[in-house]
Amino acid sequence: MKAGGEERRLECSAEARRSGEKPLKSPLLRVSALNQQLVYWSIPPLLLLLVHGWCFRSWFRADDFAWLGLLNGVHSFHDLVGALFSPQAQGTIRPWSERGFFMVGRLLFGLNVWPYRIVIFATAFADLALVAAIGRRLSSLPAAGFFAAIFWSINSTSTEPLGWTCVYNEVMCALFLLLAFYCLLRYIETGHTRWYVWQWIVFLLGFGALELNVVYPALAAAYATLCARKVLARTLALAPVSVAYFFLHNALAPPPHTGDYSLHYGGPMIHSLQVFWAWSVGPTYMATPLGWSKGTLQLGVSLITVVLGAFLWRKVRERRYAALFTIVWYLIVIAPVLPLSRHLTEYYPYIPAIGLCWLGGWAFAEAWRSATGWRILATALAALYVVLVLPQTLAAGKWNYVLTQHSRHLVESLAGIHQRHPGKGILLIGVDGSLFWNAIRDGSYKLVGIDHLYLPPGSEKLEATDPSWSGAEDFTIAGVTLRHALQHEDLEVYDVRGPRLRNITTVFASMPIDLSLPRHLTAGDPAVAEMFGPEWYSIEVDHRWMPRRATFKIGGPQHAGEHLYLHGYVSDDQLNAGPVEVTATVDGSPLPTAPVTTPEFELLLPLPDSAAGKPEIHVTLDVNRTIRPPADGRELGIAFGDLGVK
Repeated sequence: MKAGGEERRLECSAEARRSGEKPLKSPLLRVSALNQQLVYWSIPPLLLLLVHGWCFRSWFRADDFAWLGLLNGVHSFHDLVGALFSPQAQGTIRPWSERGFFMVGRLLFGLNVWPYRIVIFATAFADLALVAAIGRRLSSLPAAGFFAAIFWSINSTSTEPLGWTCVYNEVMCALFLLLAFYCLLRYIETGHTRWYVWQWIVFLLGFGALELNVVYPALAAAYATLCARKVLARTLALAPVSVAYFFLHNALAPPPHTGDYSLHYGGPMIHSLQVFWAWSVGPTYMATPLGWSKGTLQLGVSLITVVLGAFLWRKVRERRYAALFTIVWYLIVIAPVLPLSRHLTEYYPYIPAIGLCWLGGWAFAEAWRSATGWRILATALAALYVVLVLPQTLAAGKWNYVLTQHSRHLVESLAGIHQRHPGKGILLIGVDGSLFWNAIRDGSYKLVGIDHLYLPPGSEKLEATDPSWSGAEDFTIAGVTLRHALQHEDLEVYDVRGPRLRNITTVFASMPIDLSLPRHLTAGDPAVAEMFGPEWYSIEVDHRWMPRRATFKIGGPQHAGEHLYLHGYVSDDQLNAGPVEVTATVDGSPLPTAPVTTPEFELLLPLPDSAAGKPEIHVTLDVNRTIRPPADGRELGIAFGDLGVK
């Protein structure tokens, strides 16, 4: 506020000097100027809060629960460092915006969502202030920054960053990129070294928010090339840090070569750019609750694109290269996600769209300084943009809110169930794909004290028809395990359909049960204890140790070409002597020996074709090296967490 007021005062003084008049010092004028500044800086955040009211009231869902659960595994400083900096979730390393944000929030506020929402929206307010401040400097028009912030606040790419807590990384990354660039602009304006130093500090901290921060040196160098050649060399000094981060990150977490997050270069990148551009100036997914056809929406997007292009061409001809930088911002920031052609997500253009909002705000502000005809045209195009994006923004916000409320209802109900049945497993009947994806898959039930939650036999088949059911097989209880749990009263059955969860344990126990064996075993789950041989040691929280040799039985592969999946842990003492070799034998047929070289490992061993179609297979595991801890006395081979057939 002070900086803006001073700028306004200097502008008034300069105008007075040019006209030969003395600057007015009326208290009334000062109040008026203060009111103008108040309106200038307060309207965009108030509009953001109004438009995204559904997001502000949203609860947690999906990936949020995985990050909230991180705190459960922190018992020492070593655990804390691992939780903050070890690669997770497609190899990401985001200590500030994900790990620290959720762990501190969970520690201080539990599952109270309001502190998270306040932090997210406070960060978004700061983003809007920076968008306005930078927009007015690029264009030399205060109104341009104001309208840029307005346009960005209603953009439909902002729904998930503001409404889905785990996408806070986008909001925080925008803050670091914008703040670093603002410091660069201030350094160029003033020549004061402190602004250059602050740029460095903000830039380095930005790597803890999102990998996208790596593009900042390119943004700084691009602006310097177009508008401030005198600082180009100093901006290039930032580049080695991004290069080093890129290679270090790829070494710690190599990008996947298969799946949704695999990278595809060339033609698919052009298609990605086309999609993201349409979502940036129009509605995400090219859909609107107004019922307009896709052709109509494309026509609107094309019209806005043509007008922005014409305005940009005019500015370039006038040698106002700051306008060209707005498009460069968009292209540089969107570039890293273009190869993700199989994972086109609506929030990817959230930060790149800032560049287009700067350009649109500039064009709108200039039009209103021109003749009446230009004002009418600019107002019509701004109204078109609002009609294109705002309905989808509102609808997407409400959709997200509803999903989070379903998650909240289930999690709070499970908390009550756990209080009534402590120590028991819970089987849920009637779960659909949406509820599983948003409220179960990522371990929400563990946050309220439930160790084991199951879905009924057959639930894994839904995975083949609905991609959102990824991981359902890990929750599906086998018939033989279900019967054992019901007979020993270790399980309560609840129906989730309806306004509240209903206990149907007695009714469900009287129904016929398919007694097939499970194809996935969680070693720490007492419900599947009978699948393990007598040589295994007792369950320890979420794993079981085996000695040199151990056996288990499991449901056989349905088709030839499936694998035996083994996930477990070995001690550092074992690895000090070299790789630990694991040999599996299936119904008497040995599988290839697999070396274990890291403390935590996953193995996929090809099953013999002769095992295909068998209702059950018997597996023997052998390790070549064991340890016998002095304080323990047991012969320990490997601690297993999960075993399965995939």
